Amino acid sequence: MTYEKIDKLIGITREKNELLKKMLILTEKQKEEIAKDSYEGLNRSLDEKDRIMKEIDQLDKSFLEIFTEIKREKAIKDISQLDPKLYPNLKELKKAVEEVTSTLSAISLIDKENTKAMREKLESTKKELTKIKAGKKAYKGYNYRFAESMLIDEKK
Repeated sequence: MTYEKIDKLIGITREKNELLKKMLILTEKQKEEIAKDSYEGLNRSLDEKDRIMKEIDQLDKSFLEIFTEIKREKAIKDISQLDPKLYPNLKELKKAVEEVTSTLSAISLIDKENTKAMREKLESTKKELTKIKAGKKAYKGYNYRFAESMLIDEKK
């Protein structure tokens, strides 16, 4: 029974890794969209990543339920307490989890780069807006229109 549950965990983990690979592709695409200032495309990518994350959340929930069942049935606190000789598929599960961890690390690195690039673009935009505001003030100072009539008193 536990052997089959471990197989289910392996299947869930592999499915999660496939979804994470799709997220990795989207994250790389976001990098390109940020560089091209394609914010519409960036929003589409973010929406798709959000959808994938919801699927991953469901997989994680299923994984946790099965994992908890195994721990309860075998009266263990950690899966490493299971005998690999009795459950040779534990090695396969460990390998699948390592692949997920590797994919998550790659996503994290690119996400950090994307965040940095977006911050730099935001700072650049702030500076441009400050320049525009200063230019508007100068323009108003030199091109002030009087709304009322003026009387100039000249002494002779």
